[in-house]
Amino acid sequence: MAERRRLLLTPDRLADSGSVLLKTEEQHYLRRVLRLRCGDRVDVIDGCGRLTVATLLESNLLEIDPTALHIEAPPQPQLGLAVALMRRGMDEVIRMACELGIDRIQPIRCERCVPQAEHRPERWATIIREAVEQCERLWMPQLLAVEELSQWMGDDQGQRLVGVTREIEPPALNQWLIQKGDPLQLTWLVIGPEGGWTAAEKRLLTEARVHPIQLGSSILRSSTAAVAGAVELVRWRDGLISS
Repeated sequence: MAERRRLLLTPDRLADSGSVLLKTEEQHYLRRVLRLRCGDRVDVIDGCGRLTVATLLESNLLEIDPTALHIEAPPQPQLGLAVALMRRGMDEVIRMACELGIDRIQPIRCERCVPQAEHRPERWATIIREAVEQCERLWMPQLLAVEELSQWMGDDQGQRLVGVTREIEPPALNQWLIQKGDPLQLTWLVIGPEGGWTAAEKRLLTEARVHPIQLGSSILRSSTAAVAGAVELVRWRDGLISS
């Protein structure tokens, strides 16, 4: 099947049948990146499950084809990745989490996050937009506002797992998902800071009944652990992990 690059529009703009005026950056993307000419067609998505086709009428004008509309239900269960802010690598974690199929991305601030840790929400939103257009997914993941770990842990949402190291008892992530994972619940994986969890944070996680899991026998960087965990979550949802 031939590659079909896509243009992401907000739901309100795609909902308007007929013509859509393009912003400057959208014109550049279609003409310079995708190299479309007037009369060429392009797939258009809204990040909320809708896909249709449009024709480039002029450099700044698209004509939406309402007869080509396809609607896809959101994937179930929803998958979340809560990641401690890190000095380097956050951009790549967010991009790859989006490409892999994670539905919610929650940056968290922990006690051992370095002062120079990246926090660039506008940049991350751009990365997600570009990744959605490139990887051909119809649902754009939610990028949530950064929260303190203690604040985020106060929200009772689904089943939550936390990556740990230097502990023998916790099962591997894929084992826990196969044996105990509920395919009907929002499922979060929490990845801590490169300096590790403090004793107070460990108590907080335990009291909140966050399930400890392992991501392998070696000690991983936070960015590596986040991507490795995201892969396992998506494989579980897709039925690609066997007992």
